Formats: sequence, C-alpha cells, structure tokens
Amino acid sequence: MEIHETPYKSKFVSQLLNLLLDKYELSQSFVTGQPSKQRPQLSLNKSPFWQDYTDEMDFRKRIWINEAASELERLGLVELNWARFRTGEQLERIYLRWSELKTAYRVAGRMPKRDKLERLRHILTPLSRHPWEWVRVWSEQADVSLAEGKTAHLEVDDPEGYKDLVCVLLELPRLERAVPIRLLSQKLFKDSKHMERNVQRRLLSLAKQASGEERETEEEWLDFLGVAKNPQIVLVSGPLSFRTTDSRKVDIGVFAGGVGLSDKTVEEMYQVQTVATRIVTIENLATYHLWLEHASELRDTELVLYTGGFPHRSLQSFLYRLAEHLASASEKNIEVYHWGDIDLGGIRIFEYLRKKFFSNLRPMLMDAETLLRYESSAASISDEYAGKLEEALKDTRLTHWRQVLQTMLDRRIRLEQESIVELD
Repeated sequence: MEIHETPYKSKFVSQLLNLLLDKYELSQSFVTGQPSKQRPQLSLNKSPFWQDYTDEMDFRKRIWINEAASELERLGLVELNWARFRTGEQLERIYLRWSELKTAYRVAGRMPKRDKLERLRHILTPLSRHPWEWVRVWSEQADVSLAEGKTAHLEVDDPEGYKDLVCVLLELPRLERAVPIRLLSQKLFKDSKHMERNVQRRLLSLAKQASGEERETEEEWLDFLGVAKNPQIVLVSGPLSFRTTDSRKVDIGVFAGGVGLSDKTVEEMYQVQTVATRIVTIENLATYHLWLEHASELRDTELVLYTGGFPHRSLQSFLYRLAEHLASASEKNIEVYHWGDIDLGGIRIFEYLRKKFFSNLRPMLMDAETLLRYESSAASISDEYAGKLEEALKDTRLTHWRQVLQTMLDRRIRLEQESIVELD
C-alpha cells in the first residue's frame, strides 16, 4: 500500500508523544509532580518504530522518522540521542523534556492524566454525602487516591460511565422497595437497557468491593442494592392468614401448593398470623416443591417458605411481619428451621436469617452426617474454596458450624440441596 510523507509523519509524532506520555504518567514523577533525573525516554531499537526504521525496502520511512523527530526537538518537546558520528542519520534514543509537558499533551491531542483525575474527583463529589456509609467511605478513599495522582483502579477515560454510576447510586436510597432494573433504567436514562449495558457491571463490582456484604448470585447483589431483575414473588405454603388494606382477611392455607405473593401484596399486608407448629425455610426452588409433596400431610401445621438464596427485599419485608407475630408471648414455642445447601453460601444464608429474623433458627439436613451420607452426589471444591473454608473455621461467629466445615474441608466436597431427593 502506498504511503505518503505528511500522514506518515503525523502518525509517527502522535504515537511517539503518546508513548512518552504513557511512560511519564506511570512514573513516580507524575505522582509527586516533581521532575526526576530519569526522564521519560524511548530506545528506538525497542520501540514499535524499529521495523519501519530498518526497512531496507523503503528507506523513506527512516528519513521521515529522523525529520519528524528533529522537528520535535526544534520545537523543544524532545531531546534526541544519535549514534556516534551519525548525527541526523542513526537515531538511538528520544527523551521527553520536562519543561514542555503541556505542549506535548497539546500536540498529541491528549488530555493530561492529572486533568482526568480531577474531572473524576468532581464527578464523584456528590457521593461524599451519600446516605449509605459504605458508599461514602469508598468515595472518600477514591478522592484521596485521585488527589495523590493515583487512579484508584478507576477507568479514568470513561467519565460518562461514572456519571451514570453516581446517578444510580444517588437514586437507590430513595427506592421504597426493589424496582425492576429496566423500569429504573427507563426512569433515569430514558432507555430500559442502559443500566444493564453500561452501569450494572461497575455497580456490582463496587458493591462487592466496598459494602462488606456477602452474596452469591448477580440477582442477590442487585437485590441488596434495591434492584430486581424481575418483579419479586414470595412463595409460601401452609396455615397463614393476614389482612389487606381494605381489612379483608386472606387465608392461604386453603391452597395445597401454596401461593405467590407480589411485592405490592406484601407491602400492604398486616396482622400476619399462623397456627403452624413449625416453620421451614428452604433455599432452592426444586427442593421447596419437593418438600411440599413430601410433607403434604403437614400442610395444616407447617408453614414453608422459599428463600431463593439470600432473601430478596419483598421476602425480607414478609419475614419481618412474620417475625413480629412469632415474637408475641403466645407464639414463642414455634420451631423454625432452615434447609439450605451444605456450603459456605448455605451457611451464610442461614446465619443471615437467624440474625435478622429468627433467633431460634435451627439447621435441617445441613450437618456433617448428611454431607457424608450423600458424599457420592457431592461436588468437589477448588483450592481457593478450601482456603475460604479454612478462614471460616477461624470465624468465632461460626463455631457451631465447625464440624460440618471441617468435614467439607477434609473431604474437599460441598453438597447442594438438589442432591437430596429421598426424604425420610
């Protein structure tokens, strides 16, 4: 392909200055703001220009590179180091001049990194007054790093992305209940898919990094933030009654397979009551339905709830109402059980339910004996997961799980609920 002098020289100048500026922005001098003895430099024989510079089939490239570099030196942007006795012919090294950094940025058509960092600081400023502490702490830490010339692992070339993130973070505390992500996206950006395409990845990454919470799935993390992939339903079966806002009494115990309560129904229900002698919460959907079939004769005395992993916000609201009922003096003898996966996620869900709703919660089919009984159906664990088990064994809050944790670690296995299909 035919090449021409002017565009070739322009491309070389742009690439050269950007390479030198990259080196500067990665240097300690950039962080301190003070020039050092070691200037940003480029050895031609280790550069992307070397192939063109030594192209024996087209000597013009060498001449053009020498001429373009010499012009940059004449303008005071760089200093050139030529091979001995071959000045103007054999270029060896190019240095960026400290005194002309601003001009180098301008000629390269590039925004200085310091300006990018200040721009991002300005974008994140509203988060310093955020209602959620973990967001405030993160924004303060990011601001300190940016002020020190560090990127804080932020993508400084995507200011619009961070504007969107701030917009969403400021809106989330205002949500009264979990909102479907596409409805929220339409409200904020006039585009129902904008959040999923441009905000969700960064939003979830921030929550995992800064919130101190532990969740398993993407849906659970979104729910923690007040966002739902789809409208949320509470699945419950057994003797349960409640009143609606128009004072009508509803009894779901008449439905053999249970019911699904919408978030709107949960929001408006009150006087939640049950005559059950036992409550069972179940982590996985298939197991929930299996249990309903197995315990069909208990439908008048047992209340069964599907948690779907970590309880979503609508279910949390329902559980608060149920827990208030159980706290009354006449209901303190009701037994409450949770059946989940025998793994770290299942244990975390159990502890969450116990801490937030049912202080008398007991595990069901989540012990070492059950794990060993179904060992042939268990999944193997990785070295990374084993490391997490070792950390869990040191956690004093999980002392009563020590036997099952140690068994999981010793046998290098974990068990999902769905592996248990024959119930006694």
